[in-house]
Amino acid sequence: MSPGFEFTSVHFFLLVAAVVLAGAGLSYYFSYLRRKKLGELASSMGLLFSETGPDNAFLAATGLELFRLGHSHDASNLIQLATNTGELWFFDYSYTTGSGKNRTIHAFTVGLVKSAKVQIPSFELKPENLMYKFGEIIGFKDIDLPAFPVFSDKYRLTGSDEAAVHMFFTPERAAWFERNLGLWMQGAGAYVVVFKREGTLPADAWQNFMEEVKILAAEVLK
Repeated sequence: MSPGFEFTSVHFFLLVAAVVLAGAGLSYYFSYLRRKKLGELASSMGLLFSETGPDNAFLAATGLELFRLGHSHDASNLIQLATNTGELWFFDYSYTTGSGKNRTIHAFTVGLVKSAKVQIPSFELKPENLMYKFGEIIGFKDIDLPAFPVFSDKYRLTGSDEAAVHMFFTPERAAWFERNLGLWMQGAGAYVVVFKREGTLPADAWQNFMEEVKILAAEVLK
């Protein structure tokens, strides 16, 4: 600093404003690059791309828990296709919990499938971890499939109608998930939503994810 320069509250405000604007500019730029890459991916696959995702009212009406959590729901970067098994939508989705300093944004890249052939019970399937195992010790039980110990060890399965969930997870479906570990999935009515983890997937990971969900739809929802 030059002699006599005094750093005042005005200078501090201007510095903070510059940092905020720079951050917003970078965020917009990376979002633009993401949209561009996903649009190019859709075009290369002969599919249409939309910057906006499915309508929030439609998502809530699916009955899937993910689309009913929190507030400030947002869906974007949509690629849609139809298969013999049903309709598939791939998009980024986020919702917010809390407010103010306690505000948290939860973001995902999801594959939403509308099955043309199978009625699906309300359930959630997610990879097992130490926290869930500890929860089982203190009384938070999940649904086990005794004939498939790998499935029961690697996944946490819950649902309001245990009998219906057992009927849905036939030996063929349970064996499929044992061969394809790591997916998160929720079901309700005619719909399932699938994702890999919390957090959006990089644009260059979308094509593999889309293929995984297409295979799941063809082999699990047939």
